[in-house]
Amino acid sequence: MLLNNKLDSILERKISYAKNEILAKSNTPFTKFYIIHSGALKTFVTTSDNHQRVNGFYLPGDIVGLDSIATQVYNNNIQALSNTLVCELYYDELMSLVDTKKNIRDLVFNLLSSDIYNYQKLVLCYSQKKADERVATFIYSLYQRYEKKGHSSLNIKLMMSRADIANYLGLTIETVSRNLSKLQEQNILLARGKYLFIKNLNGLIDLGN
Repeated sequence: MLLNNKLDSILERKISYAKNEILAKSNTPFTKFYIIHSGALKTFVTTSDNHQRVNGFYLPGDIVGLDSIATQVYNNNIQALSNTLVCELYYDELMSLVDTKKNIRDLVFNLLSSDIYNYQKLVLCYSQKKADERVATFIYSLYQRYEKKGHSSLNIKLMMSRADIANYLGLTIETVSRNLSKLQEQNILLARGKYLFIKNLNGLIDLGN
């Protein structure tokens, strides 16, 4: 996509955040989006009993904060999963670009659509899928997201912890670990620390379905 000079200059404004650092707190005034250059972010809310509920994971190229446009407050806490480099894009800056540039407007709509689609998939995952299907669906969705960003390898780095994955999928850490071991026994993937090596993509897809 050809971006105009104004957006090019905005994207050059990169700010680094350390692992576990909070970029924005939920229910605080919404002023800007975060475009991930490298690293990864997660969004979560804190429940009434002081537990985290993870709502999303974001990778390089993603824009975080689009869900706050309607409410004008951050609906989630935004936290760095690793040392992360982001571009901070202020709401007014983006809106001025949306008003004048069709390609930017299309990009924003596509990202909003992707967020809605991912949320719908998560709801479906919770309501209809068994634990092994949830884990397989999650891994395949990561593969798809990396593939769309031009990363065609079957090797995936998990930027998030097993605990965060379990929280996101509504499972226990033990259940996630057990199902990763099961996928290895089925020769569908190989897990080595934070890296997953997909050995049978069709088998992974079939299990998730």
